[in-house]
Amino acid sequence: MSFFLNYLIQAEIFSVMALSTNLLVGIIGIFSVSQAAIFGVGAYTVALLLLSKMLGFPAAIVVAVVLCAALNIVLALPSLRVAGDYFVVTSFGCQLVATAIFINWSQLTGGASGLVGIPTPAIFGYSTDEPAAFACVSTVILAISCLGFWLLMRSPFGRIVHAIRQDELAVAAAGKDVLRAKVSVAAVSGAFAGMAGGLYATYLSFIDPTSFDIGVSIIILTMLVVGGARTLAGSLVGPFLLLALPHGLDLIELSPTIVGPMRQLIYGALLIAFMMFRPQGIAGQRL
Repeated sequence: MSFFLNYLIQAEIFSVMALSTNLLVGIIGIFSVSQAAIFGVGAYTVALLLLSKMLGFPAAIVVAVVLCAALNIVLALPSLRVAGDYFVVTSFGCQLVATAIFINWSQLTGGASGLVGIPTPAIFGYSTDEPAAFACVSTVILAISCLGFWLLMRSPFGRIVHAIRQDELAVAAAGKDVLRAKVSVAAVSGAFAGMAGGLYATYLSFIDPTSFDIGVSIIILTMLVVGGARTLAGSLVGPFLLLALPHGLDLIELSPTIVGPMRQLIYGALLIAFMMFRPQGIAGQRL
């Protein structure tokens, strides 16, 4: 039972991250490879607030959401003035800078050793030490994120965002503020990443810089590509499917030195296969 709950909780956390990435990559067409950096900021924020006992979990999550939304706006403002391949390079640079800060600011982040002993959430006196209790929290946060994504995409603002992906110049010619719309989407994306980071830190009770490096950004993008961009279902299918693979490998008696390369081989093969035969993903719309 605990094996299933562990898989469920991690899949729900990465589903929130997939929703965050979907807003940028799938909905508005901004190919970013720095989402793991925002994910890490949310995780470190919640971890530090809980370890210092400055705030409880609900308040710490709110701080992480606001901080990550603001940070995504700060990163987006200069980056959105460049397009195409230049934005990819810019976001890649942001990811490298964030990883360097996580590693070298040891007084705050613990450096390469990370932060240990992060308390599990306590919500209005309700302890979540048990996996079943934590699964309830992660399910509620995923449900809130899905509802927010669904409402946003069906609002007038959502229609503008979809139009920007189709023809940005036409939207600008119609008198809509394209840059403001992109920055707003970046803020919502950052908020989702902050929630996911806070959940991740409190569930594992340990975080280090390797949890938020460029490899994690690539894995999140892979989840979105396999699940399918531009749809709510795609953001859920990808994480649940790809996280089932390493958990399935755990049931097979393999050498620890083989499990890691085997996982990367499977991820790479799946990504190539989907790009060749179904680029829109399992539940996504054709790009």
